[in-house]
Amino acid sequence: METLRRSDTFIVSGESFCSEVDYQVLTLLYQPIIGEGAFVLYLTLMNLMNRQDLVSEEYLHADLESLLGQKVQVIEQDRHKLEAIGLLVTFFANDNFTYEIKSPLSASSFINDGILGEYLIASITKTRFKKLLKIFKVKSLSKKQKYNISKAFNEVFPALDTNDNEYENDLLTSKTKSFAKLNNYNFNWRLFIETIPLDIFDIENLTEAVKSKIEQLSYVYGHDELKMAEILMKSIDEENLVSIEVLAKNSRSNYSSDVVDPNKEEVYVKTDENLSIVDFFKLTPPKEVLSELGDGLVSTADLRHVERLIDEVGLDSGVVNVLLAYIVKTKGKNLPSYPYIQKVGMGWKRDKIDTVELALDYIKHLESAKDTPKYKKDSRPDAKPDWLDEYLKEIEGDS
Repeated sequence: METLRRSDTFIVSGESFCSEVDYQVLTLLYQPIIGEGAFVLYLTLMNLMNRQDLVSEEYLHADLESLLGQKVQVIEQDRHKLEAIGLLVTFFANDNFTYEIKSPLSASSFINDGILGEYLIASITKTRFKKLLKIFKVKSLSKKQKYNISKAFNEVFPALDTNDNEYENDLLTSKTKSFAKLNNYNFNWRLFIETIPLDIFDIENLTEAVKSKIEQLSYVYGHDELKMAEILMKSIDEENLVSIEVLAKNSRSNYSSDVVDPNKEEVYVKTDENLSIVDFFKLTPPKEVLSELGDGLVSTADLRHVERLIDEVGLDSGVVNVLLAYIVKTKGKNLPSYPYIQKVGMGWKRDKIDTVELALDYIKHLESAKDTPKYKKDSRPDAKPDWLDEYLKEIEGDS
């Protein structure tokens, strides 16, 4: 294409606005490599975005010249630096540019990146590089002789008997989170991809975010690879891109239709009854856990709770199983509304309850040490809560 012109229009879109830590990384790590001009261009483009939808109005590059006090030729050179280092992706169509702002790497990822780390050393010398490292070092506080005696949400606030709140998608969020990982779940991507008609859908549009969501929805709602491929094809927009929101809605819709079909028998793979309670919660799909806890029927709303605990709160899938089993056994067979479950889940997340073992120990703490709590991550009681024994007996009786 021709050289950039002052009359060319552009819009800016992005993932999120920079946090204070992002600004520090941009200033001290990126700026020495890309230079002041590219650094200011990045911040200017980002701040042109609307804070609600993260998309800007349409501007002329002449407007950018006035804001930066630079000629359009210099702006184009600085733009190329941002593109090369991964802070900007540029699209062009019909004399209009779209600048897609990308969030900077974390300090750890940047410094440990072979190329970027070497370029930074070359820009500022190794002595200054070592000084910068000290700024980003995190000093861990000693937890010796300290016990977590904080009350959990469900120890203070009762469960509310209300309908589940409608989930709102279009709300301003903070920095994009890492994708949820599922333990002990193997999604057959080869079978999935072979099922998709490649003449209709470009497989390169399966981003990491989409793939993570596909695995999660398959796991939570029990859809196999063939069903997920069918759902994917229904979730493609006119630009051959996958909408994660539509993908999730179609997955829930398909589960709902499966449940009400009187000719379709719900099939669960029974877990080996000789498994330990720890392995049971690690290996059993949440749909089966909820089925065993209830009357065999699992609603879409309940599975939506599971989806959100994994996706939004970021809990390990096995920990979600323990949390739901605990809530059902202490509050009754009907799960309370999601805001209550979310509060409990966020409390567990803050307390770093990230394994099934820790979750079971934490429950023991909640049940037996309310008066003199002495729960600590590194001290694990051997006893199991009474309801776990009852729960295991119920499962063995149904086998």
